[in-house]
Formats: sequence, C-alpha cells, structure tokens
Amino acid sequence: MENLSASSHLLVAATLIPLYLVVKSLYRLYFHPLSTFRGPKLAAVTKLYEPYHGIIKKDWLSNLQALHQTYGPVVRIGPNELHFSDHTFCLAHHKRADLGKCTNYYGLLGTLLGGLSSPQQHAHRKAIIQPLFSGRTLLEFSKTTLNTHLETLFDRLMAVAAGGEVNGTHYLWAFTNDVMVSYLVDKDMGYLREGDLGRVHNNLRAFSSIEFATVLRAMPPIKRMFDVFPALRKISPLSWLDELVYSHLRPIVKGDPESRHEKDYSSVLARLWNELGSEQIVAQEAAQAMFIGNESLLSNLTCLIHYMMANPECITKLRRELDTLDIGTYGYQVWRDPRVLQLPYLDAICRESTRLSSPGWHRQPRQIAEPIEYDGAMIPPMTAMSFTLRLLEHDPVIYPEPNRFSPERWLGNSPEAQKTRTSSVTFGTGSRTCLGQFIARHVLRKTLACLVYNFDISLWDVDLDAKENFKYLNTYPRKDDEGFLNLCLKSRLRAQRD
Repeated sequence: MENLSASSHLLVAATLIPLYLVVKSLYRLYFHPLSTFRGPKLAAVTKLYEPYHGIIKKDWLSNLQALHQTYGPVVRIGPNELHFSDHTFCLAHHKRADLGKCTNYYGLLGTLLGGLSSPQQHAHRKAIIQPLFSGRTLLEFSKTTLNTHLETLFDRLMAVAAGGEVNGTHYLWAFTNDVMVSYLVDKDMGYLREGDLGRVHNNLRAFSSIEFATVLRAMPPIKRMFDVFPALRKISPLSWLDELVYSHLRPIVKGDPESRHEKDYSSVLARLWNELGSEQIVAQEAAQAMFIGNESLLSNLTCLIHYMMANPECITKLRRELDTLDIGTYGYQVWRDPRVLQLPYLDAICRESTRLSSPGWHRQPRQIAEPIEYDGAMIPPMTAMSFTLRLLEHDPVIYPEPNRFSPERWLGNSPEAQKTRTSSVTFGTGSRTCLGQFIARHVLRKTLACLVYNFDISLWDVDLDAKENFKYLNTYPRKDDEGFLNLCLKSRLRAQRD
C-alpha cells in the first residue's frame, strides 16, 4: 500500500507540474500585464532565454541588437523585464531618485552597495562608502602607493623591452591586483614582483564569473541556496578574495595592536569596519570592490593600448601633450606630475576608450512602484526596465560613427561635445553611478602616460589577433577562452640614449 501511495503521489506530481508550467507559460504569453509588449515568445515565458543566448549561443549582445531592430526601442526580454534602446528615455528615467534595483539581477550582491534594492538604503550606504573611494583618500593613494606600483610596472616592462614577445595581459593583471588590494587593505601583495606572472594570472583571475551571475539571476532557487547557505560562496569567483580580506579584517575586528601595524587601523578596510560594523558585509564589500576593480581596470587598460596602437596619430598628439609637463623634474616618471590628471587630450583618450569598451553583457534594470507611460503605453508598477551600456554608448545619434575611435568628440565646449559628455553612461547614471570611476580615472590616465611616454608598443602578431577578432578585448572571459595582449615593447629611453 505504501508503495502504491508513493507511486500515486509521483503520478500526481508528474501530471500537475507540467500542467502548472503550461498554465504559467500561457499566462505570461497572453494575460500578463506585459503581454502587449513585443519580443521573443521564449523570453516572455522563461528567464532561461538570457542564459540560452549568453552561455550557450554566446550571442547575447548581437541578439539584443537584432531584437531592437525587429521590435523597436522597447523589447520584452523576460517575463517581467522590458529593455530599452531609447537613449533620451533611459537617461531621464534612470536618473529618478526613487528607482529600486531588481534584486534577482544582482545575484549575491543583495546586501551590498552594488545590489541594494531600496533607494533609501542605497543612499545611506553610499554616503558612508563614497568618501573612502574619492576625495582625500584617493588623492593620497594616487600620490604615493599608485606611483610606487607604476614604478614597479615600469621596471618590469623595461626588463623585457628588447623587442621580444611580452604577454601584456599578465603584467597588467598583476598590476591591477596590486593597485586594488593595496587600496582596500593598505598592503602591497607584490603580485607584480612575482617571477611567474602567468601563474599569478591563472591563480587569481575569476574566470566564468559572468556565466555564474547569469545562472543565479535566471534560476532563483540556486540564488536562494547561496542566501540560505553562505558557505557556498566558497565556490564563487570571489572565494580567494574573501579569504584575503578576512585575513586582514579579523585582526582589525579583534583590535589586536600587536598583530597589525598602526596604519592598518586607518586603512579603507578598517574605516569600512568602523562605519558598517558587520564583518560579513565589510568583507564582501571589499572583495566585490577588488573583483570589479581588477577586471574592469584590466579591460580598460587593454582597450587603451589597443586603440592607441591602432591610431598612432593619437600617440603623437599625446606625447606632444605630455611634453608640456615638468619633464625636467620628473623625467621618465611623468606619471608623478600632478598635472597629468588635468591633460585634456589624455582625458579624452581615456573617455573614448572606456566608451568603446563598455561591456555588452551588463544592463541596468530598475523598478518603481508606480506605472510609467512610454510612447502611449502604460508599463505596470515593479516592471524591470533596463538598458545596456554598450548599446547606449554606441548610439549613432549621440556618437556619430560610433565604432570609430575619436577622442576629439570629447574636446571643447561645442553643443556636440557637451552632449557627448552629458549623455555618457559608461559608469551608469543617476544616483547609482559606479564609485570605482574615481579610481579608474587616476589609474587609467597615469598608466597610459607611463606607457606611451616610455615605450614604443606594437602587437606581436597582428594577423593572428585580427583573425581571432582581437579576443584579448573580451571582459570577464571563460577559462581557456581568454585572449592575451601579446606585445612587442621597445624602450624610448634606450633609443634616445643610443
């Protein structure tokens, strides 16, 4: 009887579950409040539409572009999500102070600044954290520790600048890790001084993190497992960073002066602890900042080098601008001149490269507890409304010839240049802009000045890189699918001496 009862239960479940899924799909297709908005039917039925195109077909961005070409400026890309390509609407809507973030999209970040849904909670946390990533704290770091890391990078590159093949990805990855770790915990881990930089890269880089995040937001039960069992975080791409941060945070929490140097109690990590008071949140905020900072700085520096090599006239103009600095005082250490951060052409180069390298996988979904009207249609409350950075930063209306590298578009005070600057969403928009933009500004401009002034740089194998469609430009790659920026470096200093 017990076996019969168990069999009956299984039969009922086997009947009801498919029926439930069919009814749910029909509701989403024909009766859901978003059923009047056009888009692929699979996207309307299930969140698995995104991982299908992002992980399996690997065509998420091109597919998104095709959807807008087919359906217009607003497309339904999920059961409860509309995606917009209307630049004007996106800027106006996403600057509203009352927007909430869509919790499921930001996965494990629900308790962190980058994922807090409530605008009020986000504003409170941002007021605490932002001063630690800008102002006097950043300026002091830039004038001291960052300059030291750049000196190490210069020395390492000078040692290999003899015309042989150089894996630029390995050097830049070690450099960005040293920068971000030292900024947060006030300790130089010395990754860039390691003999085997390839090992550093392979051991520390968080491969397949985008696929991991996509699975979490497309499959809520998996995300809930991580919420209920925090120990599962050890299998996430941030596990090594968690351990690193905890190793520096625990002595601060215990207040043991014998185990830590006095300056550690004034580090960004210690100040986060003093302000937030939660060991877990502080550790995860710090680890998240390091993780995003490492990968985004690597991506931006790689793109900067790529576009400079492809546009040698820009190198000529930039070197001419750098020559206006106090070279007599700083010599090859041109990055130490405080005026390097105010050079207009260097600034324009970095802005243009960052625009072109905007990630195609990252969109910014927001929700609001009131209906929104768009082009005569009413969007129900709590609908996820999103835009993708890459699409807006390649809008031909704002950026004529959007795929062309043109720093000049950012220069001057013409109406066109002003529109270019005010329409940029590289670091997000509204009250939720990325706090890392301030660190990025210093690192990108100083590092590019160091490289362009001191080295002649070219690709080691242009034909191979072009054949692979410059694979090294991909951000957050999968393991064994990453590209490497293989370079040929020659010292300008040695050439001048010879």
